[in-house]
Amino acid sequence: MMTAFEFIHAELKRLHGMLDKAIGDLTPAQLHAVPANHPKANTLAWIFWHYARTEDNVVRFVLQNRRATVWAEGGYAEKLGLPPVAQGTGMSTAEAQALRLKDVALFRDYTQKVWASTEDFIAKTDPAALDVVITVKPLGDMPGIRALGQTCVSHGMTHAGEIELVRTLGRRRPGGRRLIAVRAAGRRGAGAPPSEASR
Repeated sequence: MMTAFEFIHAELKRLHGMLDKAIGDLTPAQLHAVPANHPKANTLAWIFWHYARTEDNVVRFVLQNRRATVWAEGGYAEKLGLPPVAQGTGMSTAEAQALRLKDVALFRDYTQKVWASTEDFIAKTDPAALDVVITVKPLGDMPGIRALGQTCVSHGMTHAGEIELVRTLGRRRPGGRRLIAVRAAGRRGAGAPPSEASR
């Protein structure tokens, strides 16, 4: 019978494949477009960045006793001109829509290192060690296995569905019309309250 640890491992590998495939053929314009001009919608760029940063923080900093993240080790914040610590949780919609991945290839290099780091952690970890209760801010205390399952698998799959919906609605119908309208991000005023960008 498959254990919870084995299930989480399998689903993380599936999630990583889904995210890699989803970002593979997107242009910078598509990544940074605001879906349907909606005042509370997140761009695909923000969603990809937010999830990768979350997994990096949880697997490295939280589950490995404050180990430096891949983001910090690789100097990606400076290279990409993005926040050194933040992962998007609590970010206002205006801030989220203004986020830019100025070098998509470099960002994809970062995600591959995060996925590899997670694989290495799982390969070297005794499942029993994940029974230890840890603190995941802002969610509170939980066993490590739940942190991995909830903040990585469940959370990541939610965003993967969000990404696929935006990709589907952004495709062109026969005749050249898109299913939804999109516009460049960063041209609107103050956005929604902080919780809106962190779903």
